[in-house]
Formats: sequence, structure tokens, C-alpha cells
Amino acid sequence: MSGSGRSRRPPCASYVTRAARKSSATTPRTGATAGALACERPKPSHSPAGRLTVTLAARLSGAVWGHLIGDAIGVPYEFREPSAIREVVWGHRGVHKQPAGTWSDDGGLMLASLDSLVSVGFDTTDQGKRFLAWRDAEDYKPGQIFDVGTTTDAALDRLRTGAPAETAGGNAEQDNGNGSLMRILPVALVGRRLLAEELVGWACRSSCITHAHPRAQVTCAVYCLLVRALLDGKGPDDALEASFAAAHSALPAGFADELARLRAYDQRSGHGYVLDCFWSAFEAFRSNPDFASTIFRAIRFGHDTDTTAAVAGGLAGAHWGIGSIPSEWLAGMRGRTIVTPLIEKLSGIPRWRIDSVGA
Repeated sequence: MSGSGRSRRPPCASYVTRAARKSSATTPRTGATAGALACERPKPSHSPAGRLTVTLAARLSGAVWGHLIGDAIGVPYEFREPSAIREVVWGHRGVHKQPAGTWSDDGGLMLASLDSLVSVGFDTTDQGKRFLAWRDAEDYKPGQIFDVGTTTDAALDRLRTGAPAETAGGNAEQDNGNGSLMRILPVALVGRRLLAEELVGWACRSSCITHAHPRAQVTCAVYCLLVRALLDGKGPDDALEASFAAAHSALPAGFADELARLRAYDQRSGHGYVLDCFWSAFEAFRSNPDFASTIFRAIRFGHDTDTTAAVAGGLAGAHWGIGSIPSEWLAGMRGRTIVTPLIEKLSGIPRWRIDSVGA
């Protein structure tokens, strides 16, 4: 994770104005290896139009569980060089010594965001309060807290001492870690029916709670547009093109350079830099035929393995659905009583509620 940066400005001011204007017009078995689990990988079916025949409910639950499972499987391999990861084994405790099926800060903050969105709608102040509850009251996790990013931790300290949510995040160059990208998935899931400009606004404003630099905001926005395209049934390449096209139209003109920087970035090495994380996760997803091999590839990049696998798992789950996730992995996850009610709320949100909370 990146450093915490102290330069101050109102990073999301343009989105507060734009969103308000727009809303007025909007009505595993322990010890199982990659090879041993090959039999668990389902073959996706396609409609005549070339789209996967997966229900929306399956995509939504698949995205949430995919993120959490990617995080949990990646946790033991964090900080390793790629050459040191010979095989990916469920149940390996690794550097953090956590039981199998335990998610990290990625999953905890993602669930805090999801709970906020399905409970009160889009409210960055409420999101910030739930992030503090995760860190300070140990909500949204099945065990102890561990592996908190420095930029996120510094932003939460500012929140705790009274900073407004959308100005709490660091906005210096060094604040471009993947700490907001790793938790942004629920914005796409809940905001999937919004206009592109509104969804982009949600993503950027939510990012600002911890990571306010335009680069982090833009990457979160493109990721949310990408997830939305996958939920709509597009394939990886078509979804990527659609997300960049929508971002080009929806982002403020002042963010154009950062969008171009993201599009041109060519490193895929599994590090915590937000651009690297986005592309490493997408490459793991795009280059593999199923959920399990996506996660294995994401982890084999090494370095920030839990976050790369979580971000990739959200994409893979949104694309292939919950049925694509190996049953042993689902059964081995901790904290089901935390996750299941949130997925039920997510799947049951009526259209009118989504449309009414876009401000």
C-alpha cells in the first residue's frame, strides 16, 4: 500500500456538483492444489448472441464471494516473489498465520461498503463510519484485524478526528495504492442501473474517503464500469472497451490525462500500485477460462497477492457467476453469517431504491 500524503484540497468537489445536478434528472479441501481442483471448474454456456447465460442474482453473489475468496486464498502468499509461488494451496497459513477462508482488509472494507450501500443508499459519511467500525470495532470480519494499508489507516484516523468523508483521503502522488480499488466493487453492484456519469461519480466520491488522488478515482471508476458491463453479459474484451468509452464520456475533462495514463499502463506485476493492480487483475481474468484459474494466475503474479486476487475474483464472479466457484472454496470460507444477509439485501434491492439514492 502507498504512503499517506498530507496535501489538502477538496478532491471530489467536481463530483459533488455533477452528481447533485444529474440526480435531479434521474428517476476446498485443505491442502488441495490447483491441479486437484481442476474438476471443479464448470464450463460456461453461451447464448446465441455470445453472452453467458448466467442470472443476475448469480453474478451478484458470484462477484461478492469471488472477491472474498480471491482475498482469502491470496492472503498466505502476500509479499512473495512470483518465483517463490510454486503452487497455490487452500489452507496454507502464510505470513499472516490466518485460518483458511479468512479475508483481509480487502474483504472487510468491501463488506463495510456493501452494508452501507444496501442499508442507506449512497452516503460517503455512512461508508466512512462503517470503515471505522471495521478497523476500530472489528465489524465485517470473521477474526482479528490484520494487514491495514498505511494510506487507508491515515485516512481513517482523519475520519475519526472529524474530517468530512470526501476530504479524508490522501491526494498526493504516493497515495495511489490499491486501497480504494480493492473495496469499490459494491458501488458497481448496487449502482449497476445508474447512468454512467452517476456511477462514475459514486466511484470517485467513494474512493476519496481513503484515496483521493485523481488516478485512484479514475481507476475505481473504470473498474466499476467494467463490472457493470460484465453483469450485463459482455465478455472481457468488450466489457473493457465499453468501460473506457463510458469513462471517457462520463469523467470530468480534468481527469482525461489520468484516464489516458491508465489505458496506456503496461505493467502487470501484482504490486500494490493502483494501475498495476487493475491491469494485473484484468489480465488474470481475461487470460483464463474459469474462476479457479483466474485466482491462481492472480496469485502467481506475487507481491500483493490478496488484493490482486480479490479484484480479479470480483470480475470473474461477476462474469461466470456463483456457480463457477469451486464448491470446496465456498464451503471453506469463514464468516458466512456476515456475508449471506448482505448478498440477500443486494439481490433484493428494488429498482426504485437504486434510482432514488443517486445524489
